[in-house]
Amino acid sequence: MKTENPILQKLKRPKGWFLVLIYLLTLLFGGGAIALAVIGAVNKGVEILSYVLYGCAAVALTYTVYTIVIYAPGVKSRLAAWIKKTAFGRRLLEQYGFRTIVFAGCSLFVSLAYVAFHVVLAIVAHSFWYGSLALYYGLLVVLRGGIVLYHRKKRKAGVSEGYEKERTEIAKYRTCGILLTVIPLCLVVPILQIIFLDRAFVHQGWTVFAFAAYAFYKIIMAVYNVFKSRKQEDMTVRAVRCVGVADAMVSIFSLQTALLFAFAEGNYRVANALTGSAVCLLTIALGVVMTVDGCKRMRSLKAAYAQGEKREEGI
Repeated sequence: MKTENPILQKLKRPKGWFLVLIYLLTLLFGGGAIALAVIGAVNKGVEILSYVLYGCAAVALTYTVYTIVIYAPGVKSRLAAWIKKTAFGRRLLEQYGFRTIVFAGCSLFVSLAYVAFHVVLAIVAHSFWYGSLALYYGLLVVLRGGIVLYHRKKRKAGVSEGYEKERTEIAKYRTCGILLTVIPLCLVVPILQIIFLDRAFVHQGWTVFAFAAYAFYKIIMAVYNVFKSRKQEDMTVRAVRCVGVADAMVSIFSLQTALLFAFAEGNYRVANALTGSAVCLLTIALGVVMTVDGCKRMRSLKAAYAQGEKREEGI
């Protein structure tokens, strides 16, 4: 029986220091390639070096992805087993609604910092631009925060399943819908300034690409989570996901203005006006759908509860 080459065997299943070395080389080659791309070729030697680094970075990154693919399932199962050792960990992995609220609570702190940042800029620069953005993101924080606090109080009070719980959750879902129809008014000032004063969301240098990747990830995950949450009976989970969509749509709008400001030539006010209006209208439409759906669910719940009471009286 032919034995496999030990070098090939090591490459197929890299372990230990060899695996660490691969990851370090990937970071080194990738960082070098990016640095040379930013600096630019100043002479022939640097140009040749940049091509060598691009090639090495491509090979190292490909091999790194391969190692992640082959080891990810094992790492995932071990990590899941470790997390499930606690009651909190088991709930986090097994209950989608609980996981949604926990992550919403974590993102709340980041959102609060983002709002504080815009408030400081608005005060220092005496700017309605940053003030209106702070108000918009602040209202989204209020919506998320209200739902997170409700679940915290519900857990402490030990609220059980029943009419009151369902009624409260539907009411909060409906309230989020009503507020989402009003919140887009906060974007009127930034949109008008973008159109008439050539203002824009500005990201320095290459950071615009990182922001672009994050914005696309944000909108894709927001839409995915909305559809996934449709299977949940807990209406507050749906509300959190819908608020996430409203947040992500503004990220796409700000990304467009930043990209046009950085790379486009000529007048792009029409494009910004159309996108800004679309974001406002879609957010309002989302709020209207939530409000109407919430009202229908509330009527159905009350009717079902009244019918159940009549049956008990008949018995």
